[in-house]
Amino acid sequence: MKKSVRYAALLSSLFVGTYGASAQLYAADAAIAANASVGTDGKSVKKTDKKTPPTSGTSTVAATQNKAVQAQSAPAAAEKPAHKPLPEQWYTGSLYSPSPALPTPGMIAVEPYVAAGLPAGAFDSNGHLNTRKGAGGQHSISQFSLAKYGITDHLSIYLLPTYSYSWGNHTKHSGLKFNDLPVEFQYRLTPHYTPSITLYFGVNTPTGDYKNLSNASEGVGQGVWALRYGVHSQFALPFFKHAMRVRLWAQVRHPVASTKLRNITSYGTEKGFVGRGHAGPYGNDGGSVELGITKKWVFALDLYHTWSTSNSVNGYNRYTKQYIHSRTGWSGAFNVGPGIEYNWTSSVGGIVGVILPVAGHNTSRSISPQAAVFAVF
Repeated sequence: MKKSVRYAALLSSLFVGTYGASAQLYAADAAIAANASVGTDGKSVKKTDKKTPPTSGTSTVAATQNKAVQAQSAPAAAEKPAHKPLPEQWYTGSLYSPSPALPTPGMIAVEPYVAAGLPAGAFDSNGHLNTRKGAGGQHSISQFSLAKYGITDHLSIYLLPTYSYSWGNHTKHSGLKFNDLPVEFQYRLTPHYTPSITLYFGVNTPTGDYKNLSNASEGVGQGVWALRYGVHSQFALPFFKHAMRVRLWAQVRHPVASTKLRNITSYGTEKGFVGRGHAGPYGNDGGSVELGITKKWVFALDLYHTWSTSNSVNGYNRYTKQYIHSRTGWSGAFNVGPGIEYNWTSSVGGIVGVILPVAGHNTSRSISPQAAVFAVF
């Protein structure tokens, strides 16, 4: 976990600096923006995300809910030169970045995704890319549907049910599989949606197949409960005649126990194996930027790093008569995710783009075209 701690420390320092600068900008704009009915951080002002900002993707930028600033007296406001408020901007959200807790109790956000996985080699322990045929594993297609509900104006619950299907590489197809299910609570520390700081805490539930498989491609789970925790920040700034939204985050998944393994498993064991497997912590960290082209059209870009610590396996294969004690090494990849958003209204939008791993070590490389539709109610 040493590497993950370094990333979390770096990003937390960035959160503090960027949040402070952005908060000053919004404090100066609040009095004007409150009277201008300009959007908040989601899609538009007509609805707090439905009136404040939409979520996991959406967000309209400008007068959010900084009541303390809005309550500022007229003489005090007049002492400072007026700043031009941020223009109204509609967002769907970038391909990969998480989002803050929803701003309104009872608000619902949904975002169904479809993503393909196109094998394109593998990175070895030295970071060299092997592009020989079959090095990247199987082709795959996944469908996952983000769902979020606002419990209070600061606390939301988040679910991400995922189905996947894989095939190719001289291996039998996996069939349609339901993966491990993430369940997470998100708490926004700030009274406003942008700028904001949100904390995440939840679990991955072991609902995916991971042992007694017909072939390794059927493994879509870890067989253990895992804690999920992280921190997220977002803020918005002027970008020519439009607005730019920036997000920074760090997230960790931490399995809390080992699991029984039998035969072919997602831990890489073969038929005849009996023993236990322990998955190490893994996670991701990075940033995204969304640049308004028009009020409806947005260019989005994710720049992030995924990492995984060692997994270990201990047991015995009754067919080969061998005791097995194996441990994988650290793995990681740096990824770029460009995308184009189009927002039909302040609360409905879509995005298409592709995730491209550009560097890494001890991991397969898969190019992932994606498309999603976002809606908030």
